[in-house]
This record gives sequence, structure tokens and C-alpha cells, in this order.
Amino acid sequence: MLEHRLSKIVAFATFLLLIIGGTVNATGSSLACKEPTFVCNGSFFPEMTGGVLYEHGHRLAAQTVGLLQIILTVLLIRRRPELTKLAWLLGGMVATQALLGAITVAYKLPWYVSTAHLMLAMSYFATLVYTAFRTRPAPSVVQLQQHARRLEKLGETRTWIKVAVVAVAIQLVLGALVRHHGAALACVGMPTCNIGGGWFPEAGIQKLHMIHRGFGVIVGLVTIAAAVQVLRAAGSWPGLSALAILAPILVLGQIALGIATVMTLRSVPVAVGHFAGATALWALWISALLLTRPRSATTRSSSAGATLTPALVSP
Repeated sequence: MLEHRLSKIVAFATFLLLIIGGTVNATGSSLACKEPTFVCNGSFFPEMTGGVLYEHGHRLAAQTVGLLQIILTVLLIRRRPELTKLAWLLGGMVATQALLGAITVAYKLPWYVSTAHLMLAMSYFATLVYTAFRTRPAPSVVQLQQHARRLEKLGETRTWIKVAVVAVAIQLVLGALVRHHGAALACVGMPTCNIGGGWFPEAGIQKLHMIHRGFGVIVGLVTIAAAVQVLRAAGSWPGLSALAILAPILVLGQIALGIATVMTLRSVPVAVGHFAGATALWALWISALLLTRPRSATTRSSSAGATLTPALVSP
């Protein structure tokens, strides 16, 4: 379906936008454009050098995602009336995100606005992943029965997936606070806060940094434990098995990049890679959670005014 393909395109574009946004922060380019508008330093087409390249490039990418979202919203309303509320939610999230971005620049990066800006972006990304799952072609009766058997075999293991989603969400908030409080290099020792220093210093900004480190270890342990449990229960479920295998690789790479971020004094490529890894891990567990939801069968006519027939719901 067209709306399914477009939702995947918008989700991928949003993933790239998040990475570009991470580059803006890592290069210190957040205020390279003085105006909180589409104009950068008095021009719609400024010279794309230095910080302007990252900041204005981020704005152009955001405009592209915004345009794609408008198309997706209209398409969902017209072709999938049962998803009208979801369509308006996505549109509202993008509009609010643009407003928060403007406020961030206008008020010179207040940490609470910048943090809200990042977390809303992650929420929007997760909602797009959900939209891609909701707009998949309707399954056949055979596929529904197979899915129901897989869910029955999975049993309570899905709880592990939920725990992993919550753990990653908390770590994303902590990471956002570290970033927007300028705490990324508040501790330059490893594994302690400072070389020859303690684990939990008195300074608040250093405490925040060490809490983020400590919870990163917890996320790593939760991810590995959840992946093992899911892989055992997944059996012949190839999609879920692939996610369970990838999860520990991602989280171990993420921990390594977090250590490297400190050891390289926040090298831009390493810091951006660390952020990209967090975003990918978030998408992975959200996808695992959605993949293991009960599915329903709906049939639609090929016309624009689609007709829904009663659903066959898996237990």
C-alpha cells in the first residue's frame, strides 16, 4: 500500500534527520543561524560553510520531513479513515517539533526546551514506526493463525521487550539531559569520573554524567537478557530472531562508543555514532514490541473509499 511505503520513507528520513541533529549539537552549531525561522543569517540560501552547513542543513532536512509528513497525513486521512486520529497526531507532533526548534534558537538553547525537542523527536520517530506497522497489508487467515501460534509460544517473554523499551527510553532522557546540560565531558576519567577520582563526585553535572554511564550498563544488561529470552522463545520467527541477535551487538557497540566519546574528548564522528546507536536501539526494541502485538485481518477495496470488513483477531 502507498501509505505503508510512505510511512517507511518518512521514518527513514526522520532517522537521518535525528542523526543530522546530533551532528549539529556535536559540532556546536546550534546557534549558527541567528533567526528562529527558515532564514539563516538574513538569507534563504546562505553560504553553506562552517556551522551554517550543519544548522541550516538540519533545517532543510526538517522541512523535507515536514513536507513528507503533510503528504502522509493527507494520505492516511483519505485512504485509511480508521487512522485519522493517528494522522493528525503525527502532523501535530511535527508542528510542535518545529515550534520547539524555533524556541530553542530564540531563547539560546534553554536545556529544558532542547531536551523536550529531542524527546519529542524520538517520540515522533517511534510513532512513525508504529504507523508503518499499522499500515502493513492485511494478513491472510493462515498468516494470522501462524502469528497467534508464535505469540502463544512467546508467552510472558514479551514482558522482557517492554522492560527493554522502558530502559532505553529512560536512557534517552538521561542522554538528552547530559547533552543539553553540557555534561558530556564533565567526567573525563574512565571508569571513574576523573583520573584517580571517585565514582560519584559532588558536583551535580558530574553526578548526571555518572548516572548516565551507570544506567547505560543497566540498559546493556537488560538488552542482553531480553535478547536471550526472546531468541529462545522466538523459535522459527525470523524477524524477531534477527532483532534479538542484533540487539546485543548494538548495545555493546553503543557502550564502546560511549567510552570512546569520553576518551576522545567528544570526537564529532564518535559522538554522532553514539547518538545514532541510541536511536537505532530505540527503533529496534520499538519494532520488537510492535512485531509481537496481536494482529487483525482487515480487507479493503482497491478504491479510495475503502471498505472494512470484520476483523479476525488473534488471541
